[in-house]
Amino acid sequence: MAFIKFSILFLLTLSTAFAQSRFSSKSCLDASYKMKMAQRGPLFGLLKQEFVIDKKSCIVHVIHKKYLPKEWFIDVCREPVHIKVTSATGVDVAKKENECINQDKTKNTSDFCSQYFDVMDVIQDDGLIFAEGDRDDLNSDHGKTYCAYLLLKKYLNESVVFSRYTDVPDIFIEKMKKERASEILPKEGVELKKEEQEAKVITPLPADPQTSSF
Repeated sequence: MAFIKFSILFLLTLSTAFAQSRFSSKSCLDASYKMKMAQRGPLFGLLKQEFVIDKKSCIVHVIHKKYLPKEWFIDVCREPVHIKVTSATGVDVAKKENECINQDKTKNTSDFCSQYFDVMDVIQDDGLIFAEGDRDDLNSDHGKTYCAYLLLKKYLNESVVFSRYTDVPDIFIEKMKKERASEILPKEGVELKKEEQEAKVITPLPADPQTSSF
């Protein structure tokens, strides 16, 4: 009887710990799901505003309808880094050629970067802000939106091309934070070396009394 109680308690503890754990980069990439959100749109709510993420492992299909529908198709496992866009004007393919944030922190205005900023704004404003549930749970709308957001950010912004058959890069770590840390550490090391050199006082050797002149 005691063994049965212990087993039940252990299973409950294990299931609770599993439920509270964050989804992994691998599970996010492999996941296939569809989530849809609708809310009151423009013209005093007469128009319905829709936001859809239809994900099939590597392919992330984002649909946004406000006045006119617009769709983004992104395959995060395909090179070169690009976005397929479907709108009222037809189908367009935008290929990444430069970084979307310039060195002076201004935004690149290329077709690719414009589409990147648009789709990420839609995911944040209509998805992450309004989606319900736990952000770290892939079974919730919030978790599904967050998973797609992280994958697209890694692929479109950092040019990381994923594969389901190799190790999946950590989608929770931003490349820029790593680069900033690596830039700061050497500078701090150089400054310490300079301080150590400045702290050293060169003491002249005492004069030899036999060779000193009067």
